[in-house]
Amino acid sequence: MKLPYCPHASMSQSTLILECTEADLRKAGELIRGGELVVFPTETVYGLGANALDPKACRKIFQAKGRPTDNPLIVHLSSLDQIPRYTRNVPAMHLKLLERCMPGPITFVLPKAPAIPDIVTAGLPTVALRIPSLEEARKLISYAGVPIAAPSANLSGEPSPTTFEMAYHAMAGRVAAIVRGRMCDVGLESSVVRLEKNRLELLRPGYITVETLLKLGEEFGLEVVDMSQVLVEKPASPGTKYTHYKPKATVYLFSSLEDVLSPLLSIPPTTRILCTEQSGSKDMLDRILSMGIDTVVFKNITDYARQLFFQFHRADEEGISTILAYYPPPAGIGLALRNRLIKASGGRFV
Repeated sequence: MKLPYCPHASMSQSTLILECTEADLRKAGELIRGGELVVFPTETVYGLGANALDPKACRKIFQAKGRPTDNPLIVHLSSLDQIPRYTRNVPAMHLKLLERCMPGPITFVLPKAPAIPDIVTAGLPTVALRIPSLEEARKLISYAGVPIAAPSANLSGEPSPTTFEMAYHAMAGRVAAIVRGRMCDVGLESSVVRLEKNRLELLRPGYITVETLLKLGEEFGLEVVDMSQVLVEKPASPGTKYTHYKPKATVYLFSSLEDVLSPLLSIPPTTRILCTEQSGSKDMLDRILSMGIDTVVFKNITDYARQLFFQFHRADEEGISTILAYYPPPAGIGLALRNRLIKASGGRFV
């Protein structure tokens, strides 16, 4: 496979391309254990991984991404039996909830153990923990023999990579190795939940929806609170403070294709519309397509979520100047999509 041009490839070290084989995953684990950075696939997005117990290695993450150091990192584990090593005073009921939800595209914010350095948690007394559902990711963590701190493998502010090519474009020359996997199944970062006594607080929406969390809350006797739209000065979780996920193209949002068809809207020639078959009536969709405007139509909201960041990346590669993106209702994964779209667009609507 021909690799895409990467403007960062000469900035530092050469980057080793590894595959999802046993031998290469072991090699990736050795690199992480030795203090190096390795990009690897998960079911959500590609992660930029370092030994979570090594402050120097974790500092490299912030340098490679250009990430503010007050933005905590998610720590990835390979199995549930590791949780007691890196947390403290977690109630038995909370542990049962973790067993129910992990592995999966969900992160839990819990009281941290002293083994987790402050640079990982931005000085907070809590740590964000997750167990990926992608088997290759868990194998890598197991081979590393240490928990892996890993935000998304993009430059700070840009869309998260959901394909190997996107990860290579962002991180070649900045990391020791990139593990080549398939396109991520989910395509959005994990849901982030904080457990507080009798409360389950959603800090960042993702594939695990509010509706699912409400059912879990009822089962475990926990009040569920959506805090994903509450502005905070010091973020308790990644992805909750800064404007990011932004392509180079200017993103505008619309709630219905009727907004796009407004006679008051002037559409530049290098515009791409991102919509679903549910974005408006079939007649409206047919009209948009008949106008010859560059349009990507997703089958449903889940498909839209999986491809959003990939489409942002593709639009930038193809010189698209303006993206008109459907802003879905806040049901199911639509809430997570709205979160990413608002951050990507800065709240601009057509």
